[in-house]
Amino acid sequence: MGPEEQRASATANAGNDGRRRMARTKIAQTIRVRPSMPMQNNFDDVARTLNASRTGIYFAARRTEYCKDMRLFVTYPFSTTPGTLNQEFVGRVVRVDELADGRRGIAVELLTPLQVTPYEPSR
Repeated sequence: MGPEEQRASATANAGNDGRRRMARTKIAQTIRVRPSMPMQNNFDDVARTLNASRTGIYFAARRTEYCKDMRLFVTYPFSTTPGTLNQEFVGRVVRVDELADGRRGIAVELLTPLQVTPYEPSR
């Protein structure tokens, strides 16, 4: 197989590998995102989803620390209303896109639910 045929084959297969398993819904939900293994640049982001499914979320961020295969703790949805139940997941970054406005689009696969906890403000 020549170089042109290899590129054509790779392009055809790329569509199959990148297919979503679940339909996405354009929904703006507040989320909280933290690295599961903080290194030098520990962070705690609160953002809004651009779209979501039962198994993943996509949101925009200004941070440059996000990278493919990074493990995260994701609270989805997240609310600071006292007594609200927040669901936390372990997630994995599956894609990072450069967006036109200078932010980065972060696609996260939600791997494992961890816990549901009520939000309690710090005293």
